[in-house]
Amino acid sequence: MPFKDWRVVGGAARFEVLPPADGGSGPTLVGKGPIDRNGFLASPRVLSDFRLAVEVRLGSTESPKGEGMNSGIQIRSAEKDGTIAGLQIEIDPTERRWSGGVYDERGRGWLAPLKDNAAAMATFKPGEWNLYEIECIGPRIRTRVNGVACAEWYDGSVSGLLAFQVHSGKACEVAFRAPVLEQLGAHAWREGAGKVETDAATSAWSCRLSAAARGVRVEVDRGGMATIAAADGTPIAEFAFAPKEAKSLAESRHRLEIVWIDGRGAALLDGVRIAGLSLAQEPAAVRLASAGLVVGAHAVLETTPLP
Repeated sequence: MPFKDWRVVGGAARFEVLPPADGGSGPTLVGKGPIDRNGFLASPRVLSDFRLAVEVRLGSTESPKGEGMNSGIQIRSAEKDGTIAGLQIEIDPTERRWSGGVYDERGRGWLAPLKDNAAAMATFKPGEWNLYEIECIGPRIRTRVNGVACAEWYDGSVSGLLAFQVHSGKACEVAFRAPVLEQLGAHAWREGAGKVETDAATSAWSCRLSAAARGVRVEVDRGGMATIAAADGTPIAEFAFAPKEAKSLAESRHRLEIVWIDGRGAALLDGVRIAGLSLAQEPAAVRLASAGLVVGAHAVLETTPLP
């Protein structure tokens, strides 16, 4: 991962790649400000499932512990309006101490803060090298800092750019040492996949799934009940969903995403988590029911192994 063909997006941060030093096992990427808006060094192509291990240090000669600084590692991201938007794994030396949490840059804001995880909040060492481990497999994102589990988040975003951030404002300086990237496979949303059935009499919609399915994305225009069922039809999870009342026809469509992997997952309505899932069996069908429920386009999240 020598950063060949990577490019600066957003603020004009200065990036340089230094060779291994002091017996190190890999190159060090150093990013510096000051800049008037966040700057990123972005990967040349989209990544799907991967594990990334990299040592991180935030700080400079003038501010050795990164006082007043902030940074992050973008995952599942995209270039938007001349900058990078998407999920970010936080590097946070402030008293808040949410390093390793999941944030949505230029989007939903904090998704998985660490306010209830005392061990995670205590593990980041300001001014020192900190080992970040990030695992993205299908809808699941897991982070560890210095060997301590920090965040687990389930999301409908399953691919995107990888990028390293230099935050705007004070002269931010951040170093990323000896990155190791392991690509694991891929997951992708398939429009119209699965066997769909509708029942006008009961206002129900159901989608039967293949063994490769890891989620369902559906457009709905009002609330209802979702049931996840096993192959024999037995319900293995249920939850209610209730979009806010639409003020106009343009606002009447809402995105319901139900995602899972290895027996755990989440339901999100317009990107906001509304339910956690614990599944004793592999889902074989998803059923939605509500008086007058209208279902629009749908897609199924499926695994796609690398060739």
